[in-house]
Amino acid sequence: RNLIDGETLGMGVVRAYVPPGSPSAREGGDKGATPCKSGGGEKNPAENLSQLSARASRQESGIEDSSGPDSSENSPHAPRELFSSMDTDNATSIAAEENIDHMVLDGTTIANLEILANSHSNTAAGSLWSKLDRTKSPHGSRLLRAWLLRPLFRKADIDRRADAVQELSGGGAAVAMSEARMLLAQCGDIERLLARVHSMGQGAAAGKDGEAAAQHPGDRAVLYETVKHTKRKVGDFSRLLKGLRAASRIPELFGGIDIHRDGLLCKIVRTNEEGGGFPADLGERLDWFFEQVDLGKAEKGEFEPVRGMDDNYDEACDAIERIEHELKEYREELLDELGLPGHVRAKCKYVNMKHEAKDKYLIEIPVSVSVPRDFQIKGQRKRPEHINKYRTPESGRLVAQLEEAIDAKKEGKARGLQAVFYRFDTMRPLWMAAQLATAMLDALGALAETASKPGYTRPVIAECGPNESPTVNVVQGQHPCVEITHSGGEYIPNDLSLGGNNDGGEDSGDSSRILLLSGPNMGGKSTLLRQTCLISILAQIGCYVPAEHCTITPVDRIFTRLGASDRILLGQSTFFVELAETAAALRGATRRSLVIMDELGRGTSTFDGTAIAYGTIKHLVERNRCVALFATHYHSLLEDWKDDPAVRLAHMESIVDEGDGDEEDEDGGDPNKSSGGGNITFLYTLGEGGCPKSFGINVARLAALPEEILTKARKASVNFEREMSGAGTGVGAGAGGAGALKKVTRSNAGTLSDTLLGAFDGGDAGAVKALWERLQ
Repeated sequence: RNLIDGETLGMGVVRAYVPPGSPSAREGGDKGATPCKSGGGEKNPAENLSQLSARASRQESGIEDSSGPDSSENSPHAPRELFSSMDTDNATSIAAEENIDHMVLDGTTIANLEILANSHSNTAAGSLWSKLDRTKSPHGSRLLRAWLLRPLFRKADIDRRADAVQELSGGGAAVAMSEARMLLAQCGDIERLLARVHSMGQGAAAGKDGEAAAQHPGDRAVLYETVKHTKRKVGDFSRLLKGLRAASRIPELFGGIDIHRDGLLCKIVRTNEEGGGFPADLGERLDWFFEQVDLGKAEKGEFEPVRGMDDNYDEACDAIERIEHELKEYREELLDELGLPGHVRAKCKYVNMKHEAKDKYLIEIPVSVSVPRDFQIKGQRKRPEHINKYRTPESGRLVAQLEEAIDAKKEGKARGLQAVFYRFDTMRPLWMAAQLATAMLDALGALAETASKPGYTRPVIAECGPNESPTVNVVQGQHPCVEITHSGGEYIPNDLSLGGNNDGGEDSGDSSRILLLSGPNMGGKSTLLRQTCLISILAQIGCYVPAEHCTITPVDRIFTRLGASDRILLGQSTFFVELAETAAALRGATRRSLVIMDELGRGTSTFDGTAIAYGTIKHLVERNRCVALFATHYHSLLEDWKDDPAVRLAHMESIVDEGDGDEEDEDGGDPNKSSGGGNITFLYTLGEGGCPKSFGINVARLAALPEEILTKARKASVNFEREMSGAGTGVGAGAGGAGALKKVTRSNAGTLSDTLLGAFDGGDAGAVKALWERLQ
């Protein structure tokens, strides 16, 4: 999935399926693949809600002909945020930003950031989704999930949704929302139930056209369990009616509450008569269907049309009542003719009187009773007394009439059910407006639940004009899914500020857009990288973020290069996957993108890995010009980029116990001090400047490697550092090491990055393989 995600999202094409025989099919059928622009984010669903409600209110009797140009098949009743294609144009021109409506998250990013599932067990536990999903209805949950996977990009759309979240998180609206959540829990899955009933209504509409009926899937299907199928349809319809009834009471809860008139929340909870988009006559329209459907029977899958809906049905019902009365009278007459005494008459009764029975109205008579020769024995019963079950000529005639009437009643019942479905489907815009309103309210309520948590604040969404630099400014930010550290202490927040050359002048490139992050293993570098991305996502879905203050410019796409994994079935090694993900970021990132890379180049030799890392940073600084966080253990990079104003050096702080210094190597150096062999305490705090060491041996001690191995490793580390630097250890060694690597870095970095991009851009597997072999 990750391999094709980006290309699929970039297609921007949607093909609509129009069932054969439907009005739009008769008017011209499928118009083919149509490019679909995703509209204005949150604004469009709200406007769409108003359009649906307005159209529904224009229907006078609820049976408006749906075959016109404004039929439900042709109207854009579905939320554009759910069904429109993503705009993934990665053009570097600033003009292209005007066409972007949503942030793009590909499969790699979704997995690396653990947005939907954790990387340990691939379940939702611990993911961002598990923290946000506080919805009460299935369709509200799906809408919130769609928002999470497609964050907004336009500042106006983000602020519009955030305003609604802020209204619901406090004051009278919060109290009303708590009551509304109980109603939302009663709504059920309105969206899917509505789709099912719509297909039933389409079948009823097609039934009026012989040719269309023959083409409709519901009529072509061979149903071997028709009774169960009908019961399921009636049960679905009953649940849908109950859900819509619960939804119709939501505007009453917000009736006396002050809500911003032009805001998104007003569109959702105010009726169209009050300037909102919720259908005002929803309850009145539902009343007719509640009169036609007995909910008690419908919940059991039974449907009985009311008298007056179908003349043939009424005649069949009358005929059944008349014939059953005649059968009772005939029994009395028969027993009188046989001259049976009272105690015997009590034993003579009808069996199989249900309409579904095979041999209906057989009369039981004891074997000892003499009966005419034309009585046919259809069965016997020996306990508690030997009794025969007879069919008489007269009862046979009446039962034949009864079965004919029962069949007519079944046909009338089916027509009545179709008529109800058809009438319901003609009001589909009305129900769609209610479904969309409840889904949006449910999703906003879940975000408001998050906003009410301690430590969360509303982010400030900043504009980013043509001459301004994108910015990420987070004060005391936290990872939204890591509330406590593994050691049981409280999570340690950090400040982060990148970009922000927003003084109105030209973007000269002097603002620090790249964070070059160093520090010990397990020090929190990867968590900080993920935290920054998740805060951006939360901010752009209109949610509050875990920070004291947050100011960001909207991000058009997030690229991630994290972790180490191979693709065995595709013959791709861990290092190859690293290169592929890096190439995707360098090729696709614009100035409005956010890129995070963790330990790029570790899958090959130190020199080649450093060269690739250097070339990647250079490309991000000079060509992509985006905000990026780059974590590395190549300390020579710190020297290479320490004077570049576009790059900010930082590290994750720690305290190292250097040891007692008693153990020395053969050359008199102290291996503990030179290689950091003592105990290390992680502070998880972001500090300024670079960290000259990664303290790998210290971390190895925490992992309980044998002391003998650690001692040898410390000595080997000292020797390696001396060979690389030529003199001394510590920071001086880092500088010397950087000098040693500069020849490789400066001469080859640009060529390597260009070769890498060219190979992946052209899909040249041979070139990629050659570069890979060269790096090996």
